[in-house]
Amino acid sequence: MKLSALFIASLLMAGYVSASQAVPVALKDGPNMLDINQDGANDLIFSATYDNNASHPSSTLTVYIQKDHAWLIVPVPDDDGFTWSDFRLSASTTKISGYEPYQVNHIFYLVRAVKMAESSESTDLTDATKVKFTRYRIASNTADPGVAAFFWQPSGSYVTDAAYSDVDEAFRTLNMDKFL
Repeated sequence: MKLSALFIASLLMAGYVSASQAVPVALKDGPNMLDINQDGANDLIFSATYDNNASHPSSTLTVYIQKDHAWLIVPVPDDDGFTWSDFRLSASTTKISGYEPYQVNHIFYLVRAVKMAESSESTDLTDATKVKFTRYRIASNTADPGVAAFFWQPSGSYVTDAAYSDVDEAFRTLNMDKFL
């Protein structure tokens, strides 16, 4: 009887532990050394602010992978640049797109959030809208010429049921289990 109770308790604890594995990664301004591709070598994530002398500076993030004593820059997914950036509406505090780093079971992810515009032309992104979360994981490619050695591979997305005024507000409700 004791063995059965212990077994059930261990199953309940295993469920609790797996549900709490999503850990936000706190980054400081400037260089951050983390092993994001799990190869045993620290990589570089540079966090900075782009200030355009306006009311809405942007948080930025550039990622470098260390491989064979060289630093390789990682391009941003669905973009032609190398720097992640959030975006606020001009003269507003409303952030309509952003990103946050997470670790789940020691795997590093970047999650991008974007406020969704309705198909109609009258959508006002200062209003509360649903938010689309897309999760990315670092991947590598050594076989295809012209393709970056490291890139962000999508690993799930979902659209929130609720509407939010700002993506930071939506991030407070992020559910990693919905990406599965």
